[in-house]
Amino acid sequence: MDAETTHLVAELTAGLRAAGDPQTAEGAKQYLKSDLLHYGVRLPVIRKLVADAVRANGRLAHPQLVACTRALWRPEVHESRIAASILLERHVHVLRREDTALLEELLRDSRTWALVDLLAGSVAGRLLLREPAVVDVYRRWAAEEHQWIRRSGVLAFLVPVGDEEGFSRYWPVFTEIGDPLLEDPRFFVRKALGWVLRQASKKHPAEVYAWFRPRADRSSGVTVREAVRYLGAEQREAVLAAYRHGDESPP
Repeated sequence: MDAETTHLVAELTAGLRAAGDPQTAEGAKQYLKSDLLHYGVRLPVIRKLVADAVRANGRLAHPQLVACTRALWRPEVHESRIAASILLERHVHVLRREDTALLEELLRDSRTWALVDLLAGSVAGRLLLREPAVVDVYRRWAAEEHQWIRRSGVLAFLVPVGDEEGFSRYWPVFTEIGDPLLEDPRFFVRKALGWVLRQASKKHPAEVYAWFRPRADRSSGVTVREAVRYLGAEQREAVLAAYRHGDESPP
C-alpha cells in the first residue's frame, strides 16, 4: 500500500479501537454468534468513522480501494470488516465488473449475516445497477448450496427492484431465481427472499401479488410475513389464506 492508503487504514483502525465498548462487544458477539474479535462499536459510529476518514484523506482510486479493503478485512475483527464493507459501499462507483470476484471472496469469509447484508444487499446490488453484466454472477450465487453465497445471490436484487428502471429489468430475473428457492429450508435464505419481495412491493404491489400468491402455499412463514407487508389489505389476506390453506382459487 502507498503512504496515503496506509494512513487511512491506520486512522480507521485506531478510531475503531478507541470507540469500542466491552459491554457492547460482548452483547454483539453473543447476538451474532460470532467467532471474530469485537471492539463493541455500533454501526452508525463505524459509518461516521469511515465517512470522516474518506473526507480527510480523499476518495480512493480503484487500486487504493482494493488495498484498503483487503487491509481492513485481514484482521479477524468484526468492526474492521464492517468498515471495509462500508468503504466499498461508499466507492461503488469505482468498482468494476471483475470486482465481483473480490466480493465473493469476502462473502465466503463473512460467516455472519451482518457482513453479508452489507456486501450483497448494498454493494453488490448497487454494482448491478451500474454493471448489468454481473447479473450472471448473481444467478450463480443464488444457485449455490453455500448458505451465505445463496443469500447473497438473493439480496443482490434488493436495491435493483427498488429502483424504477431496475425493477423492470431485474424483477423477471429475481422471480426466475427465487422460485426454486422458496422451499429452501434455511431461515437466512427465506428471510432474504421476503426482504426482496417486500422491497419490490413498495412501488409494485400488483406485480408482487400476482407472482407470489400462487406460490405462497409452498413458501415459509418468514418469507410470507415480509412479502405481504406493503400489500393492500385484500391482497394480504389472499396471500395469507393461500399460505395457510393452499388455496389457489381467485380471491
